Amino acid sequence: MNDDNPSRSSPPLESAPNPEKSPVSRRRFLAQSGAVTSAALFPSITLGAPDNRKLKVGLIGCGGRGTGAANQALEADSNTVVTALADAFPDQLEKGLKTLIKYQGERIDVPPGRQFVGLDAYEKLLETDVDIVLLATPPGFRPLHYKACIEAGKHVFAEKPVAVDAPGVRSVMETNKKAEEKGLYVLSGLCWRYETGMQDMIKRIQDGAIGDIVSVESLRFGRGVGKMAERQPDWTDMVYQIRNWYYYTWICGDFLVEQSVHEIDKVSWLLDEYPTRVHATGGRISRTGPIYGHIYDHFSAVFEYESGRRFYFGCRHQKDTTNVFRDQALGTKGFSDLMRYDINGERVHRDRTVMHQLEHDYMYEKMRKGEYFNNGDYMAKSTLMGIMARESAYSGKSVTWEDMMNSSLDYSPPSYDWDQPLPEPPVAVPGKWDYTGGSSWERA
Repeated sequence: MNDDNPSRSSPPLESAPNPEKSPVSRRRFLAQSGAVTSAALFPSITLGAPDNRKLKVGLIGCGGRGTGAANQALEADSNTVVTALADAFPDQLEKGLKTLIKYQGERIDVPPGRQFVGLDAYEKLLETDVDIVLLATPPGFRPLHYKACIEAGKHVFAEKPVAVDAPGVRSVMETNKKAEEKGLYVLSGLCWRYETGMQDMIKRIQDGAIGDIVSVESLRFGRGVGKMAERQPDWTDMVYQIRNWYYYTWICGDFLVEQSVHEIDKVSWLLDEYPTRVHATGGRISRTGPIYGHIYDHFSAVFEYESGRRFYFGCRHQKDTTNVFRDQALGTKGFSDLMRYDINGERVHRDRTVMHQLEHDYMYEKMRKGEYFNNGDYMAKSTLMGIMARESAYSGKSVTWEDMMNSSLDYSPPSYDWDQPLPEPPVAVPGKWDYTGGSSWERA
């Protein structure tokens, strides 16, 4: 692995879990108004008033990003404690628990009775008295878990992205409305919005430092992620694919959505506008064969806006290639390199701050003061932009914002059950792939 890698799952599980619950379909779950409930029907933080209580934090998804977020939540506020953990796999939970205890000691109060394992572990965690839930599972689970958290009256940190398909984004948008109605805080893991140097750059450009913005270019070229975990004899299809989540669109969203949503969100923040259309291409050149699942290894897209501006975007995962990581804006009066904090050849900001920590600092400060905020709108729309570009590349068709908002193509499996057969999904072929509707599993 290299610096481009996401947090990956732990080494292979010795034996697959044997869930006791009946399988649950995401389609059925998202259609229900209260699939998970709790006694906490109203926010536990009093809006408009200071709150000095000890806040209880629960973590769903105990991988590297999840344990990192939990540690940052505790660092952000000295009167917080982690009281519950949930993960699909017991070894992942144990690893995450040990890591948190190592760094936070007694502030990790998670006895065996509050350690939940399985595909329904999130439901059990939400039955506890946690105030805040950190969602850090692979993104295919995000709409389901987010909806359940808000129905249960919990404040939420949602790691990016928040969905892998258009139905998932629409679910998140509906959940955002319910969160606002209940006064529940929602923090997005799109952390660049909290990096102080980037905040300064965005403000300067929006204030006219390079004139009117004409176009933006973003490149995220990397060498990819590590190898897939080798399938063990007792692993079901579900275990194998969740263990290798990054290589399956139904749970990852493809790397354009999972990773490059950061670049997409920075540009959306800068332009304060969402595209009307995208033209994209992509494919598999070096990452081929079933050992790499079915995701692509490169994408290129051009986003068009009603204002006439263009956003040119490219990303790749290919070994032994040059790393390039940049966002550049061209205006009527100059040029800016956002990642270098450069405006018209002058570096205007130098020190990059710890954005993953700053986002949590912001959340707990606002919660303590009773000052409401909700990042839900932009986290959903930036995710949809990534999905829109992916589907344009998969299908070889130009895709409009309206097309994607109306798409019913559902990537979720028939049920979330360890024994649910999941045949290897086909690689999307441009000219043949249909982004408008149906189930991706019907094509396997």
